[in-house]
Amino acid sequence: MTDNTASVAQQENNGNGHHLSLEEFCGDIRRMESQGQDGIALFNEVISQGMAPDLIAEDEVQHSRRLERITTEITRRFHQEQLRIVLVAGPSCSGKTTTSRFLNHMLRDNGIQPCVVSLDNYFLNLDQRPLDPNGDIDYESFYGLDLKQLSRDVSSLLAGDQVSMPTYDYVKGERTYRGNTLKLESNSLLFLEGLHALNPLLIPDIPEELKFRLFVTAQATIYYGEKTGLDEHDNRLLRRIYRDYNSRGASALQTLQWWPGVLRGENLWILPFASHADAWFNTSMVFEFSAIKSRVSQLLCEVPESEPVEFKIAQRLSAVLNRIAPLTKEDFDRIAPKRRFLLSNEGK
Repeated sequence: MTDNTASVAQQENNGNGHHLSLEEFCGDIRRMESQGQDGIALFNEVISQGMAPDLIAEDEVQHSRRLERITTEITRRFHQEQLRIVLVAGPSCSGKTTTSRFLNHMLRDNGIQPCVVSLDNYFLNLDQRPLDPNGDIDYESFYGLDLKQLSRDVSSLLAGDQVSMPTYDYVKGERTYRGNTLKLESNSLLFLEGLHALNPLLIPDIPEELKFRLFVTAQATIYYGEKTGLDEHDNRLLRRIYRDYNSRGASALQTLQWWPGVLRGENLWILPFASHADAWFNTSMVFEFSAIKSRVSQLLCEVPESEPVEFKIAQRLSAVLNRIAPLTKEDFDRIAPKRRFLLSNEGK
């Protein structure tokens, strides 16, 4: 921690006669959640004192430390055991893509060359997808993936072959081949990233000792009080409202209408396999609601009363955001670019 950070952080007092460092503050915020205490007042006080840049920097450090521990274990197993595949899974807007990018950077520093394959590129064409009970396309189903082709390609890659890699065209709703190829070298580590990466039926013929499973989640790091009715998945829902607007031009109403189907798919196809993970990583940032508050609050205000179910959810989420001090644009710009990517462009 810099001298400037330390001097600013000394303005905070824990009530017992000694001052908190910023690192201690971040720890206290997280402990408040486990103890059922409301940490918003302390958070807002720090923001009001102009400490947002230091809070952002400290949270970045904490995230990096946790990722370094995971990187160290992956590196050890790569060199000392037979690890050749990292499987990264998690529910919608949990931070899979961003986490993979951070890990890839750290692994390169360790002399390992990650080769990332998105499972989204193995979706079946829309006319081949399974249907849900209503007869509509089931976009969340595990069996929307071309499992046979994926298994063949992974086996060929591990055998050292050069493989033509697919790209899924979301506009046409079909898988295409555009000349992209992939070949693993002796220092390569294959990353398979997607919603269903931890499903044991994904690549069942690949020996288990070759796999490292990482489950990415996004559990709020501040406890907002029982009266707000904040659900455990609302952190991701707020991210998705923000992301869908930025990347797809979707309204908050549309995202709220899609969300029940997303949760049903997660409960059926994703969460049951979280316990299979070798490691978990929580991507939540102590300041993220503050970072997206202004835009998301505007979007939630546009949800019409004529849609009572979605309107009620929007009102509840707005009540949570109203209690939080917003970041300024200058403070938002201080967030690491890769972390801003998590908020605005994180994949499905």
